Amino acid sequence: MTLQEQILTSRVNGVLLPLAAMKTEQDWGVGDFSSLMQWTDFLASQGTKIIQILPLQETAPGENCPYSALTAFATDPVYVDISSVPEVQHSLEARNYVASLQENIAQWRAESKAPFFPVKQAKLKALWLGYQHFLTAEKSVFSPRFQAFEAYCAAQASWLRPYVVFRALKEFYNWQSWTTWPEPLRAHEPSAVAAFEAQYKEYVDFFAYVQWILDQQLRRAKVHAQEKGILIFGDIPFATNLDSAEVWAERENFRFGYETGAPADQFSKGGQRWGLPAYDWTYQHTHGLSLWRRKIRRVTELYDIFRLDHLVGFFRTYIFAPGEENGFFDIEGEQNQINRGYAFLKMVQEEARGKLAVGEDLGVIPNYVRRMLIDLKIPGYKVLRWEREDNGYYREPRNYPIVSLATTSTHDTETVRGWWETENPSERAHIWEMISAQKTDTGAPWNLDTQRAILRRVLASASAITMFSWQDIIGTLDRVNTPGTVGENNWTYRSQYTPAQAATQYAAQLAMYRELLKETKRL
Repeated sequence: MTLQEQILTSRVNGVLLPLAAMKTEQDWGVGDFSSLMQWTDFLASQGTKIIQILPLQETAPGENCPYSALTAFATDPVYVDISSVPEVQHSLEARNYVASLQENIAQWRAESKAPFFPVKQAKLKALWLGYQHFLTAEKSVFSPRFQAFEAYCAAQASWLRPYVVFRALKEFYNWQSWTTWPEPLRAHEPSAVAAFEAQYKEYVDFFAYVQWILDQQLRRAKVHAQEKGILIFGDIPFATNLDSAEVWAERENFRFGYETGAPADQFSKGGQRWGLPAYDWTYQHTHGLSLWRRKIRRVTELYDIFRLDHLVGFFRTYIFAPGEENGFFDIEGEQNQINRGYAFLKMVQEEARGKLAVGEDLGVIPNYVRRMLIDLKIPGYKVLRWEREDNGYYREPRNYPIVSLATTSTHDTETVRGWWETENPSERAHIWEMISAQKTDTGAPWNLDTQRAILRRVLASASAITMFSWQDIIGTLDRVNTPGTVGENNWTYRSQYTPAQAATQYAAQLAMYRELLKETKRL
């Protein structure tokens, strides 16, 4: 039985908590892969079966949103656990540098939001010092460890080589966009790229070394999770930044000047412009969806479950032409859209090799998309507050399809408490009647009993998978992202407590969570 079949014939519950938010006593102010192992132990003890950590792709300085990344493949160095890097521990210079940071680390760790930029810069410097030791102690003698590094580079070459050259060039040109680089490099002329790589090989290879270390740590965390009965749930962003390795090196996959977005929905009455380059789907499909095949293979190496961001975009993408105010779909005709989406999802299943894909199907979604998801056994989302029958009444969660993921909120919405406390009182009374089978004039106030009733209703749904954000379990207001806004509060959410502290601070909520998992047979 494949993992996909195992999950869809079970009743499991997961917790959504961004990796950066996983506070521990040892992190540098941003959760790392050792943090993931500590939180895995803690959440496994609560009965959780899945941990969703959101995208880990590297972003540019000042950009915290992983859905606008430098690459679809490389992991952000901010997530490395420096204390677990052998070369850092073996290098006196690296150890002295880390020792000099102790006051900074204490300050970063005390911040309420994840301080991505200074932490990442400090970790990269520590890794560079460790890398110098690697060159001296490992590469120079062609040690087994260096051979393992070379084997990694060869296995991941299809994405790693373009990325490491791009990443080195970004530093070399002080983070200017590749569209401003000298013409041969801007045009990705093979001879110019090869010449740069040869001239700065040590520096270029450093970024491969960083990815190797990150891969080792993530894979170790995944094995640890498996030993605890936990599945790791990753993410594939729909697009990358215009200023990304794939757009620079594989621009034939994109329509330059065209911008991806979304039509009007609950987040934006005028539609959304994402500032991300549009795909050339005609080219991609006529070339076997090569870029996306590599993305799927990469994510299935790292995770047990993966989320396909903006699923409807694979059927039809809403794009804006250069200089145009109004957007349009890049493919017309329902059957054409169905054909394109079906071909894409069949490719996903081929490359997933039994791993489970989950489709993010929120917003304005044609009915044929959701029907296809069920037919292909790809769970879509059922968000309690948005599920309604044709007559306008809230949909009974026991009627959700088995092939679905039921939840109370997503990383793009208010938490369940934030929604409940700001919902119109009459609307709240309406949904409370469905949740509790009790009538009320004003709607139940937020308290532990209200929270219990809401979570129980979702857990009792027919959905094979239920997911709650950590904030929905502990009943707080902190959100991960507010769509359409940019600022220090977006994507910088950090747990206020470590696992040991949370066990005490949220004892009542966690006891309730464990009881509900048992009651609804999701343990």
